[in-house]
Amino acid sequence: MNQIHFHFVDGAFVEITGDIDEEYSVQFIDTRTNAIVHQAQIKNNHWVRTSRQYFTPWQIKVFKLDNNELLFSHQYDCKAKRVYIAFESKALGDTLAWFQLVDDFQQKHQCELICSTFMNSLFKARYPNIQFVKPSETVHNLYAMYRVGWFYLPNGEIDFNKNVSNFRRQTLGASAADILGLPYLPMRPKLHVVDRGKPLIDDYVCIAFHSTAQAKYWNNPNGWTDLVNHFRKQGYQVVLLSKEGMTYMGNQVPDDVIQVPPGDIGIIMNYLIHAKIFVGIGSGLSWLSWALNRPTCVISGFSEPYTEVSDVIRIGANEENCSGCFNRYPMDAGDWNWCPDHQNTLRMFECTRNISAQQVIDKISAHLPLGKDTL
Repeated sequence: MNQIHFHFVDGAFVEITGDIDEEYSVQFIDTRTNAIVHQAQIKNNHWVRTSRQYFTPWQIKVFKLDNNELLFSHQYDCKAKRVYIAFESKALGDTLAWFQLVDDFQQKHQCELICSTFMNSLFKARYPNIQFVKPSETVHNLYAMYRVGWFYLPNGEIDFNKNVSNFRRQTLGASAADILGLPYLPMRPKLHVVDRGKPLIDDYVCIAFHSTAQAKYWNNPNGWTDLVNHFRKQGYQVVLLSKEGMTYMGNQVPDDVIQVPPGDIGIIMNYLIHAKIFVGIGSGLSWLSWALNRPTCVISGFSEPYTEVSDVIRIGANEENCSGCFNRYPMDAGDWNWCPDHQNTLRMFECTRNISAQQVIDKISAHLPLGKDTL
C-alpha cells in the first residue's frame, strides 16, 4: 500500500511513496472560505506543494484518481506539534516590530514553537515557552514552518505567495501578523534588559543620527545642531547611540555630543532606560526605544505616519512637501541617494530638509515637558 506524507513547511506539501502504480488527485483547501486554492494530479513517488507559504488553515484531501475515492483527509492543527518561525530580516527595527507576533502564535495554537532571529539574545530569557535557534541551524521533525519578512519577486514586485498584503501600505508589524494569520496589535516585545545603573551623573537625552539611506536622515543642515544646542541650554547631556559614529556618508554629528562606542546592545539599552527622551529617525534604534517603553520621538518624512507605531512622538513632512516615498516605491538599497520623485533636483529630500528644529522642540514640549525646564 502506498504511503501519504504531508507537512506545512513553506506551504502545504503532500508526497505519496510506494511501489503501487496509481494516480491521485490532491486538493489543498482554505477552510476559511472552503475554496480549493491548489489542486494537482500526481503519481506514486511524486509530490506537490502549494505556492502559498503564509499561514493558512489548510485541509488536505487525497483522492484516488480512477474512481474519486477519498483516501486521506487532514485538517491543519498544530497544537503540541513543532512549528518553526524564521525571521528573514537582520534589521533591528523589523525584529522588534515582529517578535511579539511569534509569542501570540504560540499562545493561540499551543504548539511547540521554534524561532530563529538574528538577535535571539534580546528575547531568549523572557520567552521560556519558545525554543530559539540560530538562523543557519537545521531544525527537524517540523509540522509547519513560516518565514517572516518582506519578499520580492525577481522583477521587484511583491511576492504575494509569501506576503499576504502590500507591506508598504501598512504598519511595519502588520506584515508579520498577516504571514502568521493573526490580528495585529502594536504590542511591545519583552526584552532581556540588565539595568547597569545610570551611566552619566547628569541627566541626558539620547539621539540616533544615522541610518541606512540618506532618505531616512533628518536632512535639515541645521536641524540636529539647533536641537542639540537647545538640549544643552536646558542642562542636558546629549548622547549619540548610532554605531556609525560622528561622521558617516558625509553626515556630520554636531559638536558637544557624547558618543557611545559600538559594542554590546545591552549598553545601548541601559543608556535608553535612563534617558529623559530619545530622538531618532526611521531606524532600528527608534524601535528599540519604543520597545523599552521610553519616551520616543521619530523624525521621518520618507515614510507615512502609519508605518511606525502610533504611541511615539512623530514629526513628519510639512504638508506642502513631498513625502511617503517609502510607502509608494520599492526602495533601492543600492542607491544611497535614493529619492524617487526628486533625485538630483532642488526638491531632493525636501520631506525632512524642511522640518525645523523648532518643530521638533514644539512637538516634544506638547507631549513631554522635561524635568529641568519646559523645552
